[in-house]
Amino acid sequence: MMTEEQIIARLQAVRLDRPRQPAPPKPAAVKAEERFAEANQPTVAIIDAATAGNTALARRVQAERKELGQWVAEGQDPRMRYQRELDRWWQSKLDAEAALDDGYVEIGGFREPRYRTTCHRGKGDPDYGL
Repeated sequence: MMTEEQIIARLQAVRLDRPRQPAPPKPAAVKAEERFAEANQPTVAIIDAATAGNTALARRVQAERKELGQWVAEGQDPRMRYQRELDRWWQSKLDAEAALDDGYVEIGGFREPRYRTTCHRGKGDPDYGL
């Protein structure tokens, strides 16, 4: 059983309104020994740790290239799909304009044939230079 003083001391230790006391700093010699102990690994272990990341990256790049190649082969690449849609819409616009073209243009509020054959040969005529 805890005494009243022990209970109060315990509650005082975990008070939230009081900032926690930082851990006492380690002496520089102890820090240096810990760092040097980490660095004293065999060369083979260091090389293995470095190449583990490289091999994982190489596998991922190969997988992404393979997936991109499949997308391109199947036409699933979003950029290609969007471009196909744009091409289809543009072609339908050109087809609609070609269907409406009856060979006449509107000039000054009047419908006139697009090309007139005249006896006059001037720079503004479509048959100039023939």
